[in-house]
Amino acid sequence: MPNNPILPDEIKTSLKTISDYIRVEDTYVRERQIRQWKMFKYYWDGLNNIWWSGVASNWQVLGQQAGDSEYGDAAYYDKRVNVLKAYLESIIAALSVTIPTIKCSPDDADNPADMATAKAGDKISALCRKHNNADLLWLHALYILCTEGTIFGYTYAKEDEKYGTYEEPEYKDENVEARVCPECGGNVDEQFIGREIDEFDPDSADAALHALIYEGEIVCPNCAAMLDPELQTSTLIVPRLIGMKTKAKSRVCIEVYGGLFVKVPSYICTLADSPYLEYSYETNYVNIRERYQHLKDKDAEFLKRIGPSEDGVYDPYERQGRVSTQYLGEYPTNTITVRNLWLRPSAYHYISEEKDVAELKRRFPDGCKVIRINNEIVEAFNESLDDHWTSTKNPLADFIHTQPLAQSLTSVQDITNEIISLTLQTIEHGIPQTFADPAVLNFDQYNQTEVLVGGVYPAKAKTGQRVADGFHEVKTAQLSQEVLPFGQEIQQLGQLASGALPSLFGGAQPNSSKTASQYITSKNQAQQRLQNTWKMMCIWWKEMNSKVIPLYIKESTGDEKFVERDVNGSFINAFIRKSELQGKIGDIELEAAENLPISPMQKKDTLMQFLQAANPEITSALIDPQNLPFIAEAVGLENLSLPGANDRQVQLEEIVDLVNSTPIPNMRPMMDPMSGMPAEEMDETGMPIGMPAMEEFEEPSVPIEPDVDNDEIHVHICRNWLTGEVGRTAKIENPDGYKNVLLHMKAHLDRIQQLQMQQQMQMMQQQELAGPKNSGGNAGKPANDKMAAPSKDKMHESTT
Repeated sequence: MPNNPILPDEIKTSLKTISDYIRVEDTYVRERQIRQWKMFKYYWDGLNNIWWSGVASNWQVLGQQAGDSEYGDAAYYDKRVNVLKAYLESIIAALSVTIPTIKCSPDDADNPADMATAKAGDKISALCRKHNNADLLWLHALYILCTEGTIFGYTYAKEDEKYGTYEEPEYKDENVEARVCPECGGNVDEQFIGREIDEFDPDSADAALHALIYEGEIVCPNCAAMLDPELQTSTLIVPRLIGMKTKAKSRVCIEVYGGLFVKVPSYICTLADSPYLEYSYETNYVNIRERYQHLKDKDAEFLKRIGPSEDGVYDPYERQGRVSTQYLGEYPTNTITVRNLWLRPSAYHYISEEKDVAELKRRFPDGCKVIRINNEIVEAFNESLDDHWTSTKNPLADFIHTQPLAQSLTSVQDITNEIISLTLQTIEHGIPQTFADPAVLNFDQYNQTEVLVGGVYPAKAKTGQRVADGFHEVKTAQLSQEVLPFGQEIQQLGQLASGALPSLFGGAQPNSSKTASQYITSKNQAQQRLQNTWKMMCIWWKEMNSKVIPLYIKESTGDEKFVERDVNGSFINAFIRKSELQGKIGDIELEAAENLPISPMQKKDTLMQFLQAANPEITSALIDPQNLPFIAEAVGLENLSLPGANDRQVQLEEIVDLVNSTPIPNMRPMMDPMSGMPAEEMDETGMPIGMPAMEEFEEPSVPIEPDVDNDEIHVHICRNWLTGEVGRTAKIENPDGYKNVLLHMKAHLDRIQQLQMQQQMQMMQQQELAGPKNSGGNAGKPANDKMAAPSKDKMHESTT
């Protein structure tokens, strides 16, 4: 990120004026929003016993603050179950099974450069996903969706030595006295004026220039223009290499925030309508002092003024809203607020002076990013808002800010808390109190007696009454029969309102048959409710990646290598080459992201349904060696030993060795195609000379193991690799490795053919030994055998 610490005072004044206008815009709406979002944060953390303090301008947690001692009795029954978080976590789990995969398309399908850049864009998306822990990033975005509604994605490039370093040539401009050709402007070296040029391998294009030099003419060696013998020297600025400089590599970083950290106008429908965006956060003031150490020589007084911010006095809602709920309404010390403000050029018109507006547009034509600390403008530079920020747009809402998912569950949480508290109190107070007549029971003696199970205690009934008439029981509370059914109905309403139906997290729908088909149907219906949210998240993810990939291309300084797994589960090196980034990407789309991703249990159910169908074509596809890892994962038995799994893994490891080596040249006898015997070497007259003819051939660098390998599985794995994307790429970029794998597959095919021929020979030998079967059923006996049974004709003759 460029630094521009030196700004004219008039520019600072203009930017501060604009910042002050933005700070007070939508004040009352913003305060209500922050108050609501902060309440959802407390509810998420299970702190439901909160109340709003107008003095502190913040939520206070009952029972956790000083002076809440009277809350002690009530806290005894305050046993809260966080159903709000449970429902929302079920929704988050369903939406985070997988993250949409990005696929780039070229701007022109007939342009090879565009095709190469589109393929590189897919790798860039995978690399940035790995660098930013996209799984956790996606989860945090869903958390913001549940508690704040609108998600803001921030993408930027960051340089850091922990990302790696690279060498960059460093040049220094030097003044050099030289003669300059007036025609071409090239440098004319004095040693070549009027002298023969000692050039290696001159061709016809150099003939005219050399002829003029040989004739004694003074010409420019660059363009052959005639030069004045008194050509004066001029001073030129020539860059000279003085060494190599080590620079830190940069990465594209992705961060997500909600409305507590990001402020935009509440009246806008999309982010494109907003004239500004403000992102604020709190940090320890010592971090800011360290960050701006480069200002100590220019503005030492500013560094001294950096300390704990007092903005909270004038802006309590903003800072208190961003504070962790662990502070329970208090505020941390030694913190400072950093305000990052992105302005569109249209926002410059907040100031009335046209000359100041024109100056801002001249300095920041694409927009301006302003960093303000303690009411001080410390940095400002040209930067576009749309190139770095992406927000979600809920199609079921009119404006950019929408109600979070937690909004529909706060009432359910409050009622659940009341029911639990009421039930606990009723159970305790439902224990009956017994009143006894002292004339019947001696309390002094009873209190000194140990209570025993089945014990007998002396008691004297009054005249004309029973002993039982001297005792009376009173129940101070009794739970209504409508409480528990009402609680169940409230939970059902909460599930309906939020979309967290029981089928989503493994439960059964009320009044369902609880069969497998009914469960699958209800689960599909529960997931269908989340399709709207899933599509909105996918569109936001796609739009954010449409800014990540161009930013990576811009910041790229060389080739990048990273390790990933291929479709076979093997580790491979993936390269993003600088030469592949010269084309243009057309569209960035999502791969198979229309439907909600299915969970592992759904994969297992689908697999079992296919196996139970007993369709030969489907069964053969499932037992394909390539699908063995998927089957083991789907059934949840990764350690299950499947037939052919070891052969598959062995061949994949052999492919890695084959790709990283070259075929081995060798010699072998040439075979005569007519006789099938080795051919003989011929002399010049075409006569054999008694020596076998030899031919060159290549064999794979990794030989096959005839006694161990399952040839059919090895051939299948090799063929899939050769026809797959990795193999097609290797055919162009690594032809020797591709050929090596191909030769290895042919060796297995030759082995299969050899085994088939051996089987055929064995069958023929068995048939020859068996011989033709005669009519009497005696096989293997010759026709003239005297012991053989007579034929029917002989028997007929004998009878005659």
